[in-house]
Amino acid sequence: MSKQLLDLDHLDLETAKERIRELEEQLAWEKRLLYAIKDNLNIAVYAKDTEGRKIVTNRVDLENQGYTEEAKVLGKTDFELFPRHIAEQFWRDDLAVLKQGKAVIDREELLVEKETGKERWLRTSKLPIRDEEGQVVGLVGFGQDITLEKQLERENLEAAARIQEQEKMVEEMIADLGQIPEKIGQLVNSITYIARQTKMVSINATIEAARLGDLGRGFEVVAEEVGQLSDRSSEAAIQVKEAIAEVETLVSTILEVWRTRGEVHD
Repeated sequence: MSKQLLDLDHLDLETAKERIRELEEQLAWEKRLLYAIKDNLNIAVYAKDTEGRKIVTNRVDLENQGYTEEAKVLGKTDFELFPRHIAEQFWRDDLAVLKQGKAVIDREELLVEKETGKERWLRTSKLPIRDEEGQVVGLVGFGQDITLEKQLERENLEAAARIQEQEKMVEEMIADLGQIPEKIGQLVNSITYIARQTKMVSINATIEAARLGDLGRGFEVVAEEVGQLSDRSSEAAIQVKEAIAEVETLVSTILEVWRTRGEVHD
């Protein structure tokens, strides 16, 4: 029995009645205040008794469970409102509050509506409710919807994974790009070698044409053309080498920028 009720034993009947009316008005006011707070907060507010039965709920808490009427929720445990594996997780936290008097603060909880399977994420805190003797007689809980925050977190992780995959592809492409000048250089060396050999053939053909005199005049024309072709091939090889040098400089710059970027991100 509360101290306020015990105090009534020392009053006469009329004074006691008046005091009871005052206590009733005070209780009604506190009840209105409680309902005004819980029904207008944009977070879930609820209370449970020592058996885990819900004795107070609000609009947001009902929405989190997929209901619109208090009668669908009040007097029921989480095992009647949620899938079993979800309810077991809630009950473990409830026991810490109800049996040990320990507050649970900012626990991230996954809600799954039993009827629809719709998922919501809450950041929940649960606090013990104590009587005048300090005994735990229930708990009060508050839950803030962080579903959007969780979705953004997951999207950010997925985006980071995609970026990492793209970076890996770019690194492979840059590595392949770095090998191109070497491959082209090898090809140019082959062209240069062929040009030198062709030039030697042209020179030998010219000498042979001169030795043959009039009989070798047609052969001399061919030799001259071959020589000119060799000269043009040599000039082209030089131009390609210059282009390769520019590509190598560009690739080196790209690689340096990429390495610097990686160091900054690390």
